[in-house]
Formats: sequence, structure tokens, C-alpha cells
Amino acid sequence: MKKKEKFIVRAFKGIGYSLIGELLCLVCVSALIVPVRSLFIMKIILALAALFITLGLYFNWAYNAARRDRDMVKFRNMPYDKYMPVKMAAVGPVLSYICLIILILSYCGIIPDIFNFYLLANIYILPFVDAFTSGRTLEYLTIPGLLGIILLVLTQPATIIASYILTYKDVDIVKLIFYKKQ
Repeated sequence: MKKKEKFIVRAFKGIGYSLIGELLCLVCVSALIVPVRSLFIMKIILALAALFITLGLYFNWAYNAARRDRDMVKFRNMPYDKYMPVKMAAVGPVLSYICLIILILSYCGIIPDIFNFYLLANIYILPFVDAFTSGRTLEYLTIPGLLGIILLVLTQPATIIASYILTYKDVDIVKLIFYKKQ
């Protein structure tokens, strides 16, 4: 018999998915960053691949949680927690949020330059930075570049929320896009 998953367990699973994503991106990016250094289009492809690895793992986590919750509500008469997608989006990428706050503090000059450490801790962002800047220190990071990094970090909670809600409501995106009713 299935039991309701405790939120703390779900939160640690999300953080675990985050760490697995970092490890997979570390292998992928470190193996390919030098060979693609000369071709801009290859840098973009590597950047998108790293982003898809990260977002794909968050999708998987949210998808499995939503299916489990949907089954528990439907078959076990458990109450539905309408804030679950937001709670998951808050805790899954918490390490990315902490790193982003530290980067902003560093960018504002409150703490020393930690941009290299930030890129190591968020390796999926490295190919984007490598494609659009010539260096990996804060002197090369512009305001639009910082906003781009913030946008990349915000793709994580957006993916979690959208995946959870669409899965919970049993919406088939592929069917909607490719098999529209006439």
C-alpha cells in the first residue's frame, strides 16, 4: 500500500536530482568545452544540452511527484495540496538560489569575486557564459549577462511548476500540439 510521501523526503529528492544534474553536466561540459571552443554554434548546442540535462531531471522529479499525488488524491482520498508545485520549486533548486544570491552579492561588491566558483557550482551555466563572454571574472559580466544568468536559474522553478501542474491535470502537450482537434 502506498503512503503519502513526506515533504522533507520529496525535498531531499529534489536536491538530489539537482546534484545528479550537476554531476552529469560536469562530465558533459568538462569533456566538451575545449573541443567546441572555436565554433559558436557548437557552444550554443553544448549550452542547450547542459540546460536540457538539468531541466530534464527536474521535469522527471516533478512528473513522478505529480503522478504520485494524483493517484493518492484519486484512489486514497488524500487532500490535494494546491501549493505543492510552488513548494517543490522553492526547495528543489535551493542550491542554485543560494549560489545566485552569493553571485549578486559578489557582483555588487559586497563580497570578493566568486564568479569562477559560481560557474563550478552551477556548471550548466558555464557553456552560456563561455559563448557570450571572453572571460570568467566579474569584470566581464555585464548587467544583461547577469540578467541572463538569473533567467537561466528561473527556468528551473518554471519547469518544476509547469511539469507538476500539467502532469497532475493529465495534460498531454504532444497531443495538444500535434493532434489538434479540427
